[in-house]
Amino acid sequence: MLLILFILFAQLTSIAQSTIPPLAGWKMEEKDGSYVFKPEKGSDAKEFLYEVMPSSKNEGLNPEAWLNNAIDRDLQQSGFALLEPGRKNISSNQTISSFSSEVTDKKGNHWYVTYISYQPDHNEYRLARIVSSPDVKYYATWMKPAALHFNSLAEEERSHGTLAVKGASLGSAEKAEKAEKVENNQFLLSDEAAAEKGLKSPDINGVLIHLEYNTTPDGKMVRVYTPYLILNDGSIYSDPVLSPYHFNIGMSKVKEPEKWGLWKMKGEAMVVNWTGRNTTEKWVKNWFWATPATNNEIIEGTFMTAADRINDNIRNDESNASKYISFNNKGQFTIAGTVSNGNVTVSPSDFSNRNSAGTYILNDFSIELHFNNGTVIRRSFYYYLQGKTHFGIANQVYVPKRFN
Repeated sequence: MLLILFILFAQLTSIAQSTIPPLAGWKMEEKDGSYVFKPEKGSDAKEFLYEVMPSSKNEGLNPEAWLNNAIDRDLQQSGFALLEPGRKNISSNQTISSFSSEVTDKKGNHWYVTYISYQPDHNEYRLARIVSSPDVKYYATWMKPAALHFNSLAEEERSHGTLAVKGASLGSAEKAEKAEKVENNQFLLSDEAAAEKGLKSPDINGVLIHLEYNTTPDGKMVRVYTPYLILNDGSIYSDPVLSPYHFNIGMSKVKEPEKWGLWKMKGEAMVVNWTGRNTTEKWVKNWFWATPATNNEIIEGTFMTAADRINDNIRNDESNASKYISFNNKGQFTIAGTVSNGNVTVSPSDFSNRNSAGTYILNDFSIELHFNNGTVIRRSFYYYLQGKTHFGIANQVYVPKRFN
């Protein structure tokens, strides 16, 4: 299956605004307002075409819905058919939306196709289509420069349109203050490294929740919902704190082998062989699959850890850890709030707190927390009960807590 190239979301250099810029080492041809690129050193036996299309009207749709409609139109016009028709698994962040699949043409030939789009202005979208021979290595080789080129175009056009980032005229000192601060974690991959080494959606079977029972220091028995990352290669990981898409599994297996094992199903039982511990477990009951978030999903409400303890995995160097997290319908979060007699009160101003609040992005089994001070942390995310009121961030699970 196709690699999902998160290179699209990397931070890139600027380009000229007036026209579609050339791409070094590629032939470029203008055709009916589109720009078609083909690698000069490509294979004679294989094809790779990258086409940047003219901007199109918004149609009043959000990025995912617009791309879905644009894909359907282009597939029909191009004579391609999806191998797996139905709902498209469109990936998106705040700038780029993308979709990849294997298709067939009218002669029955197989191709890899990728569609990527962005919104340069409130009133328009721009689409690009990549068509490649169905060879994963060949596709990945040429997809990287194409993705970099398209993302550079997106950054440049957006910086001059009505969607230009607020504060673009800030002074250099203020810009430095707003720059993204990446947390220091030996297992965390950068955006660029994640595109090459990080897990992709097809690699992940899911997040499994095992209901376990622990004894507190005062002798009480408490239920603990413990998450495990289950991969399609037959491996299992017992401490899924980081977002799986930015997780360096190679280094983790070397540095913490005791957290890795192998899993297999035997009937309705999950059998886990912890290879780094030389132990085997068999879970017959009390385990179930978690549910991923939908892309760019919005949560609303205040939640607290089910174990009533602080979650140290969602703080940054300038904030205090908290057992509460609140979300509003504007895509903002805060771990701030006033706690009194076991209750928490969250005010609108708490969502503007520099060190304890910001915006968030949900994508499958991942949540990105973009704090207002520039810090970005990426953690695993999953819904662990039916409905969407109980979820986990890193290795802590949350339950609803009402506003006061």
